[in-house]
Amino acid sequence: MNIPLAILGFATMIVITVVLLKKKVSILLAFTVIPLAAALIALPFIGGQIGDIGSWIGIGIGKTSDITLMMLFSLPYFMLIDDTGLFDDIVKGIMKRVKMSAPVICVLTIVVACIVELDGSITSVFLITVPLMLPLYERFRIDKRVLPFLICVAILIMCNTPWNPKILRAASLMDDANASTSLFLRLVPIQLFMLVLLIGFAVFYGLRSRKNLTGKVEVSNEELLAQFKDTELTRHNMFWANLLLTVFLIFCLIAFQFIPQYYVFAFGLVVALAINYRDLGQQGKLLKKYAASLFPVAPAVLLSGVVVGVMQESGMLEAMVQALMAVVPAQIGPYFYLIIALFSTPLMLLFTNDTWFYALMPLVSAFSAKYGVGAETVIVTLFMNFGSMISVIAQPQLYIGTDLAGTTIDEHIKFSWWRLWLINIVVVAFGVLTGVFLP
Repeated sequence: MNIPLAILGFATMIVITVVLLKKKVSILLAFTVIPLAAALIALPFIGGQIGDIGSWIGIGIGKTSDITLMMLFSLPYFMLIDDTGLFDDIVKGIMKRVKMSAPVICVLTIVVACIVELDGSITSVFLITVPLMLPLYERFRIDKRVLPFLICVAILIMCNTPWNPKILRAASLMDDANASTSLFLRLVPIQLFMLVLLIGFAVFYGLRSRKNLTGKVEVSNEELLAQFKDTELTRHNMFWANLLLTVFLIFCLIAFQFIPQYYVFAFGLVVALAINYRDLGQQGKLLKKYAASLFPVAPAVLLSGVVVGVMQESGMLEAMVQALMAVVPAQIGPYFYLIIALFSTPLMLLFTNDTWFYALMPLVSAFSAKYGVGAETVIVTLFMNFGSMISVIAQPQLYIGTDLAGTTIDEHIKFSWWRLWLINIVVVAFGVLTGVFLP
């Protein structure tokens, strides 16, 4: 075991985590400069040459380039589809057909949040769902703390889609061009179970709120639908075309995995632009608008390859694994990743999303591999980092959600903490019982 190399590896991960937690430097700087410095220090310990570093970086970037390209086309596609009003039309169609009551409102919160999260933007989920549902919560005297809680768990459920930035982060850790689709398919049972569990929570809180009502409350469909506002980009007449195109793209991702994922969404993006917005000048403006939302997420995913490449190719990761194996009892080794998963809610208070995926998960994956647990199993198990939804460091959008809901971040954390951890434990148990979280 190369002890100096192991110490260097742990020190590198700690430095990256600390500087990101304290917001001392940007993600891009942390993922570019810190691993480079570690690589230079590592050379004497392995008898390497300066040219090796370029090779390590190239191998690492090669692992994340396809995922970054996927993000480059998938996120603008869903933003464009959102601008056309497709998701609004789906929500309005549901609202026209249901009679409002407290349990229905809570369940509807989940449905709206899940639909809006299809475009991969957590900020959009809060900006759209909270103002839409909050008046109903107030009319039916539902605890307003329930609103951001339900939205947060719905976001966790929907971050499983193959184009979501979160699953693309996880996919970048695997040597598979279609990793996000394979992760998605494996997580579907977990996703469905969480949805049923969350609906149970929603019905419970809806029924409990009835004791706060002093009389009958009615809300007309017209009053609800009036909250939706069209823009110059809205294309109601293209609803079926956009819906069928989106379904077709998802079908291609699953059925034709030999087609590069990024090309599927590149095709979808250019077709959606052409059929919805014929003016080339408008198309260019929209692409510039969507491009702004890709920074710094897409470059961060690409540059995370530098961290992974340097850690793996320099031997630091292997040395860290050997050190862990010397410390962690052999009886615990095969279940180490499950223990981390069970405590992911409190652990996420010590991580950002990026350090969870690019510092912790590679280490746990490499360690678990020594006990016959594949990388995909570890990544799937640790993917639902529930604690991110009570950590403003990991998810600063929580400030937006709680502020719009008329609560404070402290109230959200106190209300959601044990509930998220309970869901966390139940989901891990379900994953083990069904074999999803087992090798």
